Amino acid sequence: PQVVELCGPAMPSSTGALALALLSLACWGTWSNTAKAATHLPFALYYCDFTLGVFVTAAVVFITIGDGRVFLFEDGAAAGGLHVLAALGAGGVFNLANVLLVSGVSLAGLIVAFPVGIGTALVLGTLLTFWIDPASTSYPALLFCGVAAAFCAIVVQVLADREHRGSRQKRDGVTELEHSCEVPHSDGHLRRAESGGVNGGGLGGNAGATIICAVSGVLMACWSPLNAFAMRTAPDGTCDGCLAPLGSSFLFTSAVLLTSPAICACLMRWPLVGSPTTFATYAKLSPRDHALGWLGGAIWAVGTVSNLLSGSKLGLALSYAIGQAAPMVASLWGLVYYREFAGASYRTAALVASMFVLYLAAIALTACSK
Repeated sequence: PQVVELCGPAMPSSTGALALALLSLACWGTWSNTAKAATHLPFALYYCDFTLGVFVTAAVVFITIGDGRVFLFEDGAAAGGLHVLAALGAGGVFNLANVLLVSGVSLAGLIVAFPVGIGTALVLGTLLTFWIDPASTSYPALLFCGVAAAFCAIVVQVLADREHRGSRQKRDGVTELEHSCEVPHSDGHLRRAESGGVNGGGLGGNAGATIICAVSGVLMACWSPLNAFAMRTAPDGTCDGCLAPLGSSFLFTSAVLLTSPAICACLMRWPLVGSPTTFATYAKLSPRDHALGWLGGAIWAVGTVSNLLSGSKLGLALSYAIGQAAPMVASLWGLVYYREFAGASYRTAALVASMFVLYLAAIALTACSK
């Protein structure tokens, strides 16, 4: 069979693929700023627009750059059923995991949710993706060392946040009750809870919240290996019905769009955090409120398309591991733009610096594993 061009005249070079992986890292660490700007909205309403932004962006890229081709080879449709189902399943699994992760962070708090949720997704997701696509790296030991460094960075990030809150409490005399009203979002940033907004509280630290974080981490770990299966080729570059990267991303985001109405309806009626709402309220949102969700979805979709394109060259285990260092970018936003660590103690500053060093080491080790 003849290979169909995927992204212009040729696939990206190794350097270009690494740049795409870093772009996905930046996008995945940035999209949640739009949710931070939407704290006055119930999360379900924001998420409706988020999924629309995800799908429309991926569809535009698929139709233009991808030329509307789903399969890697022209004759792929005859044997591509399982690959299509894998890509659709990846989108559905991700959608549920993402909602649970955001809710779990709000319920359990940063200290529980990051190691349990994001840490599980990082470690288990990379291991499963490597199992599906072992040819993605020439030096597995370096890949796993990079994953370990990223997990340590997550733990240090949690310690830095706890240290900063503790020192601020001593300085300002803030009570634990007041601290319980500060809800961490999935990007790791704290904000004051507001009734009915993209926030919540009251259930932090209980067993149910920890279970939600664990379930979200396991589910989040599954979407990358499913995509890896959908795109997997033989060592000689041939495959039986495998998907092109942009075709896989289009099917993935289609599943996100198709599963969102049911997920959002459940969140509106039985919100894990915040207050109940309705689709009638969604219809009354201002253009600016809608734009926040659309922009967040567009940013995330660009990151996901970049990650899959990168993975087709570097290997999906490698590109996924780099992308999952996104909390580093989110923390950089908090440090530089939101100034959330202003007035931090020397101990907190040292922990933050150590976190960045560990994340950079993780990216370097992962990149060198190719």
